[in-house]
Amino acid sequence: MKLLEQVTFDLGNRFTDRIQKEGTSSCSALWMIFQDTKLLVYKDTMLPCQTSGLSLQHSVYMGIFQNLDVFVGEIGHHETIPQEAMWSDLKALYGKIDEAFLALAGRASQLILWEKTHQYCGQCGEKTIDRPNERAKECPSCKLLSFPKISPVVMALVQKDDEILLARGPQFPKGFYSVIAGFVDPGESLESCVRREVFEEVGIEVEDIKYLTSQPWPFPSSLMIGFTCKWKSGEIRIDPLEIEDARWFKKDNLPIIPEHISISRALIDSIFPTH
Repeated sequence: MKLLEQVTFDLGNRFTDRIQKEGTSSCSALWMIFQDTKLLVYKDTMLPCQTSGLSLQHSVYMGIFQNLDVFVGEIGHHETIPQEAMWSDLKALYGKIDEAFLALAGRASQLILWEKTHQYCGQCGEKTIDRPNERAKECPSCKLLSFPKISPVVMALVQKDDEILLARGPQFPKGFYSVIAGFVDPGESLESCVRREVFEEVGIEVEDIKYLTSQPWPFPSSLMIGFTCKWKSGEIRIDPLEIEDARWFKKDNLPIIPEHISISRALIDSIFPTH
């Protein structure tokens, strides 16, 4: 089944992950500079701004992208950026730059967040060091290893005859609805998470749970895992702490739904492909 216009954030064979830069590398350097969650880009092209003279608070070598050594760095708010540059949220770059660059920026944002939040051991407080042979922080005192964090999230589209179930959270824009979503608990299978989240949020039991697709979601460090499922029993009964409203929608009366960048839209399009 083709997922129309879905951004996969998949670099494929265009990127080679490396822990350390090879000393003999003749590749040119590509820098991605962040301030908090925003990327420094050129105003005219929206591509990552290449600049020098900035004082980096943190930096990471990522690997090789199309014969370019890729580095990511973070600067403080006191730094002055070039006039031709601006700060941009990664979501705002969707449709404005090549998907591979967007995927690269997504990976970069997750690595620099991990770098700055794992400077010290979470077990004993000792300053951590980089492992030379893998992407990990090691405590020289207690030997605790810390790897880049990824949080799995299930996305569940429930179908009942010719209708799909969509819900809106209190933080959503007016009129905006999406699929049911939730973080996977420790020791829980993905399918069990689908059943639990749907029942907890809207009081419905589901069956025929089928995996559709997945998508890295660097906002900040999630892995979205999409499923379709069928209504089994129950009436909509929302959890007011999580859900503001939930309804069954037919193809011809869909509300405002997510853009094509998100896996939730891919799930909706898999049921209503012509929308």
